Amino acid sequence: MRNLQGPLLLLLLGIISVSEAYSFFSRTRGSDRKENLVIKPQGKIQTVFKGESFFVSCSSDADNVQRVMWTGPEGQQITDYRGSVPYNEIPRIHVEDGRSGHKGVDLIFTNISRKDRGKYTCSANVDGVEEERSFNLTVLKHLDFMDTPTTQYLEEDHDSVLRCDVDGDPAPRVSWNINNRKVTYGTKYEKGTEHPNDLVVRNATLQDAGLYKCVALQLSNFISEVKELAIEVKVHHKPQWRDNDNMAQAYGYVTGDVNLTCEAVAEPHANFTWIKDNQIIEPNDTVQIINEDHKSVLRLKVTDVDMFGDYVCKAENKLGTLERVIILEEGKKPAVPEAKVTEAEVNAITLELDAHNHPDMPILAFRVQYKTAGDSWSNAQSMEFKRGDPYVINSLTGDTLYVLRASAKNAAGYSDFSSDFMKRTKKIHESQSQISAGNSLSAAAHVLIPFFLLLASLL
Repeated sequence: MRNLQGPLLLLLLGIISVSEAYSFFSRTRGSDRKENLVIKPQGKIQTVFKGESFFVSCSSDADNVQRVMWTGPEGQQITDYRGSVPYNEIPRIHVEDGRSGHKGVDLIFTNISRKDRGKYTCSANVDGVEEERSFNLTVLKHLDFMDTPTTQYLEEDHDSVLRCDVDGDPAPRVSWNINNRKVTYGTKYEKGTEHPNDLVVRNATLQDAGLYKCVALQLSNFISEVKELAIEVKVHHKPQWRDNDNMAQAYGYVTGDVNLTCEAVAEPHANFTWIKDNQIIEPNDTVQIINEDHKSVLRLKVTDVDMFGDYVCKAENKLGTLERVIILEEGKKPAVPEAKVTEAEVNAITLELDAHNHPDMPILAFRVQYKTAGDSWSNAQSMEFKRGDPYVINSLTGDTLYVLRASAKNAAGYSDFSSDFMKRTKKIHESQSQISAGNSLSAAAHVLIPFFLLLASLL
């Protein structure tokens, strides 16, 4: 029995070797075997973006290929072929004959929707054997802020919500910036309860206005994308007087014009109303009302003394009302100024202006109108100078005759214009000749002065 142990062991080793060789041969032959049915592009997952178009081919190089067809995620066969329906009725998902002359069918997707996601399978009978290949369609969506308003509002002294309606697949993560500072959630700022991408601002104040940014981030194995949307945030609040609007008294005179100005900041913008003697003032031949953002100007042409008195400016929006009284008093009309030209250059004229001061109505400024000779005063240009400033009109044309006139201004308004006076600007060569003459005299002085000094020392 012991003599048989050696041969039996050798026989067993031989059987194992033959088995391993057969297994290796089978694996090698399997790896060399061509696929009977192939889909391209290859891959178990095909990733596309919403709205894109693409196609997947399914084909075989075998001699006997029959019944190549595609089925959708619900197991339904996709039977719509190009040519089977009118061109404008071709479904977004349909099949066509292979494009390269191969034995197969292409699956066509146009304007892909996220509802198209799922498993698609190509099957065929190849050389008498049923074969099938599948892929999963993943549809991604670029970040889209949809209908998020780029201007939004907070309510003063209330908790308010700022919207950020952002969509994407995969679902984005959202953060907020305020004036380029990242928002930290806490007692002042919180995530929205119904919509986590929204921002809740607690107890809003005017200081919460500014430039906000909703920042959205997508990150997955298939996509990395960041987008931000700038949102101008304003705070709804009741009217507030502007710091520089301190007008409480104004002056005018009969036959003069006067402007009463009222400025109040509000959001929404305030509606302005002017009232005198408990009557709302309406525009007419002697009254103009000029409304701008946060500002109203009542322009009066004073025709009689009854127009003096108290004027009420009321600024109102849905959150509150402000009222201010401006007292229009009768003042003194300024005296007509004395005006004359003291110097003329090629492109500038220097003036001397003066006017008599009333003790309680000092002259504040002068207005000068000027035009070229022959033009109408309706085409004249105008400059206003504070009293005591240099009275110089620049940017004129050389060798041109100008006609000028001046009026004085005090708190009650402007005086009548002075009589017209004229002055011609210099020619450019005159100015250059004077400079040259001055240079020549200066050069001569440099030569003659030392000579006279020497002569004086000899005497």
